[in-house]
Amino acid sequence: MTQPVDDENEPTVRGATRTQDGRELRPLWDKYREKGDVESRNALTEFYFDMVRANAENISDILLEAIQEGDFSQSGAVAFFEAMNEYDPAKDGSFEEFGSIAIRRAIVEEIRALIGTETDD
Repeated sequence: MTQPVDDENEPTVRGATRTQDGRELRPLWDKYREKGDVESRNALTEFYFDMVRANAENISDILLEAIQEGDFSQSGAVAFFEAMNEYDPAKDGSFEEFGSIAIRRAIVEEIRALIGTETDD
């Protein structure tokens, strides 16, 4: 398969990838974008969906390297004691649910802080 020659006078077309068998994906993209064609969407999904697995594995590897269980335990323990102080049985339902939500929220915030995606709440 010959590679296209870039013409500096022509705009670069992004997303026009070829499959391993040389099939051009641009017509599928056009058909999907213009008409919402389900078959085109399915073909594009089949071609690209491995990106989901690859990114999930990559992020998982990063998290496993950056985070230790102790980080979670410490954040969870702090959240547990805060939840105990804030829990009101008359309005908050079960402590198991109230506490679990607080603990999970703290662990997620710990993950965000460790990987650099802190949010302003």
